[in-house]
Order: sequence, then structure tokens, then C-alpha cells
Amino acid sequence: MRNVIAPIRHLRSLLVSNVFLVDGGAGDRWLIDTGHVTERMTLLLELRSAGLGPRDLTGVLLTHRHSDHAGNAAYLQRRGVRIYAHEADADVLAERTRRLPLVRGEGSMMAGVLAAIENRFPAESLVVDRALQDGDTIAGMEVHWVPGHTDGSVFYRHATTRALLSGDTLLTARPPLTLLPGLATAYPTFTADMARAHASLQAFHDKGVEYNHLLAGHGAPLLGDARSRVLAFLAGR
Repeated sequence: MRNVIAPIRHLRSLLVSNVFLVDGGAGDRWLIDTGHVTERMTLLLELRSAGLGPRDLTGVLLTHRHSDHAGNAAYLQRRGVRIYAHEADADVLAERTRRLPLVRGEGSMMAGVLAAIENRFPAESLVVDRALQDGDTIAGMEVHWVPGHTDGSVFYRHATTRALLSGDTLLTARPPLTLLPGLATAYPTFTADMARAHASLQAFHDKGVEYNHLLAGHGAPLLGDARSRVLAFLAGR
């Protein structure tokens, strides 16, 4: 586990997607996303390296419902961890709303394979402990609804550090495999509505929300001057 910017740490042994720990001490420890089910042991070992177990977590904040981010949420909930997600994705996770399949569309062949895996093995169903809405504040973070990648995708802005935890709506590595560094927006194959995802991303920045650091769902943390770098990227698309 690596310190990113106090009190945020990156569980860097997880390879499928990023998981962050916002550690304010006992009673104030929050995971941002949970990783994929195939990396469950890695997740637990990362927590153990920090002297923590599931019951030491205050809660999990999901950026969205996809299995590489919510894959261990139900497991952690069964061990007493409270799970939070935007109400739109909460409805899908609880199977109150139909889970629409991903379609390869304009994506690469590899993206099509990954989409088929997501369709066949989505995140395990659960009823969240609290459904979040745009404008909520939790764990010292603001909830910003940015629908498009999924209906319930959100950004979390950590007020103290001005770090933006962006899930898959804004990335620091290029999809679909996210092996190459570089700013990127949501990938078509994995996104419910690309036009809506782009509009949400633009609307968020039009609000003038300030952030210094970008902690994305895939890719290395972007530390310092992140907002201006993202704005330049968006202007050049």
C-alpha cells in the first residue's frame, strides 16, 4: 500500500482496477471501490499490510457498479462493511433495474472480450446500505453525479486534499487495457451512453469545481495541477 497524499493511500498490488483507502484513523476508514473478485485475496492482503481487516473499514464508496470496481462489495458487506453507491447504480446492484449488457460497438476485439466477461460475470447483487445522490457529502467528500459510463457513475472530491476520485469517467491510462499512460475518457464498449458521459464530464468542469490531484479508476495517480491538465486534454479532443 502506497501513500498518495495524506490521508489517501493506493492499494497498488491490485492490477485490474485502482482501489484507494481514505484513512482518517479508527472509525473513519473508507475504501473507494473494491476491485475485481479475482483479486479478493490481494485486496485482503493489502489491507492486512496496513494492519486492517474488513471490520476496520467504516464503509466502501463505489464510483460505479462494474465488476472490476464493485466485485468485492457484497463480500465485504457480509463481513459488516457498509456499502454506498449512487442511487441509479444501487438499483441495478439490487436488481430493481435491469442490467443492460455491454456491446462491443466501436471498441477493439479485446474490449469485446472484456465486455462479454462483464456481461457473464457482473458484480454480485447487493442492497446498498445507503444510496447516494448528487450533492451529498460523505467521508469528507463531495458526491458529483456524472452519468454516462453507467447511470450511477460518480466523482468523489476529497475536500481536504482537493483530490478527485474519478472512477472510469476520467482515466489516467488509455483503455481498453489501460496499460499505456495518458488521460482518457470513458471507453465506448464499457459505457452505456458516450454522449451523456462526455456531457457529464464537461458539465462537471463547467461548474468550476477545483481539484489538484486526479485518482482515476485505472492509471497512475496524477498529482499536482491535475485540473488544468485535464482541461487542456478536453480542449484538444
